[in-house]
Amino acid sequence: MVIKKIPLRVIKRELLQFISIILLTAMASMIYTLFSVSMEDVDSNYKQFIKDYVQEDGYFITSQPVDTKLVEKEFGIELEERLFYDSQEDEITFRVFSLPEKINLPYTQPQKDLKNGEIFIDPSFLKAHNLKIGENIKIAGKNFKIAGKAYLPDYIYLIKNDQDFLPDPQRFAVVIMTKEDMKNTFPSLPVHYYSYKGNVKKLENFKSYVNSHWFLLKFMTKNENPRIIYTEMKLENAKRMTMPLSLFIVLVSSFILFIVMRRVINSMHAEIGTLYSMGYTQKDVFGVFMRFALYIWIFGSILGICFGLLEASPFAEFYRAYFTLPKLKAIFPLKHIFVALFLPAVFIFLSCYLALRSFLKLTIVQMLHGTDEIKFGKLPNIKLFDKFDFKTRIMLKYGTRHFARELILLIGIIFSTILMMYGLVAKDSIVSAIEETYQKNFKYEYLYILNSTSNHPEINLPADAEKFNMMSFDVEGEKISIIIYGIIKDSRLINLFDERGRKLDVSNNLIITRPLANKLGLKEGDSIAIKNKFNDKRYTLKIQKIAALSTGNNGYLEIESFNSMFGFGKDDYIGIFSKESLNLDKNMVFESFSKSELVDSFKKSAQDLSKSIGVIALFSAIIALLIVYVLSNLTLNENKKNIGILKMLGFKENDIFKMMLGFNNISFIIGFILGIPLSKLTMDGLIAQATKDIDFAMSLDLSLQSITSTFVIFGVVYVISRLLAKRKMSKLMPVEILREQVD
Repeated sequence: MVIKKIPLRVIKRELLQFISIILLTAMASMIYTLFSVSMEDVDSNYKQFIKDYVQEDGYFITSQPVDTKLVEKEFGIELEERLFYDSQEDEITFRVFSLPEKINLPYTQPQKDLKNGEIFIDPSFLKAHNLKIGENIKIAGKNFKIAGKAYLPDYIYLIKNDQDFLPDPQRFAVVIMTKEDMKNTFPSLPVHYYSYKGNVKKLENFKSYVNSHWFLLKFMTKNENPRIIYTEMKLENAKRMTMPLSLFIVLVSSFILFIVMRRVINSMHAEIGTLYSMGYTQKDVFGVFMRFALYIWIFGSILGICFGLLEASPFAEFYRAYFTLPKLKAIFPLKHIFVALFLPAVFIFLSCYLALRSFLKLTIVQMLHGTDEIKFGKLPNIKLFDKFDFKTRIMLKYGTRHFARELILLIGIIFSTILMMYGLVAKDSIVSAIEETYQKNFKYEYLYILNSTSNHPEINLPADAEKFNMMSFDVEGEKISIIIYGIIKDSRLINLFDERGRKLDVSNNLIITRPLANKLGLKEGDSIAIKNKFNDKRYTLKIQKIAALSTGNNGYLEIESFNSMFGFGKDDYIGIFSKESLNLDKNMVFESFSKSELVDSFKKSAQDLSKSIGVIALFSAIIALLIVYVLSNLTLNENKKNIGILKMLGFKENDIFKMMLGFNNISFIIGFILGIPLSKLTMDGLIAQATKDIDFAMSLDLSLQSITSTFVIFGVVYVISRLLAKRKMSKLMPVEILREQVD
């Protein structure tokens, strides 16, 4: 039937316009397929890994050896000691564990028994240093043969310290040795490390029991461990964003399709009326025009699914490598493919139906006369516009007439701005927050945490070093922990400032960081109820000041007040801040940190984010380009006759372009301006959601550089779309346009 050729003929005539809608549909299906399939792959492998290889329910570190059988009997859990040592080689830290037998079993490639003189090491370090299985590596002055890669259920997110934000495989590696090699290589281990498996009904009693018998240095449940929960958090965030992102693009493409179909129908009133008069039924005409939706849905969805599936496997592999997670099984979730296929169909067919519905109510006479087209062509009469010159007045009237299009353009720019700003600011904020905190506030170069709290008469502190004490607490009624530091009153190495830049003096009242105050909704003068993580003792402290620190769930007290409040001796301390590296007995040191190493690690990790940021920037720029281009073309196609007349009257192309599409500039500027505060709100919400249950807080602040960069990128994209639209308008010849009207 000839009537069935109408959709393909129209699509061929307005090819770029319909291709743009198909591409938007394809992007929606691709994003949903890519994230859903890859995250399902990663999530399934993660769940199987932690189950089959017995992920711990928690771990603790003591200064004295624990009677494991006594603890297992007392609390009904399974307990296993892991020999543990941090070995420093040049600028690399090797965290060495003995080979476990019951809990946190390693998945190794190849799967083989570990012999003396051999080690398993994490795959991220091997890749970062171009090392291969079978090569030798030196640890603590001894050569060990790399027997294979090791994946550990409790070290999926491979960060060195709990407060680290991103992994650094260049400087940190997890190593597994036999117990014999551990004892021979590190004859004196400073602390005792235990993993436990089982449900402890009264965790406070468990902590208190261990602490009272063997002096607890650290206690971490699975739900607090950043090496575990960061993995789950990032997976959950990726899943949470998939559907809204896909839906937004589908809705945008459906709305544009609705506008396109209305224009197509309004331009074909006479032809459709003729078809009716020739005997075609309403059902025939309706079926033909619904083919527009069918073609867009089929081509767009299938194209998107194919690209999504093509990239899903390497994307899942990238995530598994990022999380140090093995591939235990292959999956192919058909349910996600069906959703990706039929999700766009619902909105595309609905938008096409709504565009047709009002037209099908017309009589044949109305169709032949094209009354809707005449009515649609009238410009609004707004007296306020009469104050402007002719070209500006026409521009404002066209913008008002196409208000829905300007609105979708504005929303599209807002959405793209939020996407790009989040990508740029996430990187900039991490770097600037760390640099500001460690340069302005923290003046020390080295931090040492000792394996006991006492007055340490055996340590002779140099003049440029300062002692400190610290303890970890749970905030009552919240899933948040706070580390409180006791620092000397006139500290030169820890400088705290308020929001106005005035230095704060520590006292017997608490100073907390700004992110923690924001997270808990606290202000100066409020009180905070806390509970000791180890012995369940409760305290209520008054908040004296809020420090303008960008990161951390931290609080600060004067050390003498700290010791008096929490039951320590007057001169007791557990840590040292120092300008210089200290030659301390390794058996006394529990943990040590180099500030420069930490800052460099953050900077390098932030640079690694550039790849992801580039993808986000490209994605948001493509969305903006497609939206602006399609809407511009719609306006030009609808106003061919007016453009032809204006050209015949002698108006220049730039003036005509301003009249027809000049209002887009206003929508673009407003969209970008509104996108800035909305980006801040969105990012604050995402960060609050991501960090609500972990011992970390950070604020993302918009910088002038990120705002400028976003504007420049979108400015270039917008100019490109304008040039494409101008090129199309320049090809519209008055004679051809008028001939079309006569025909």
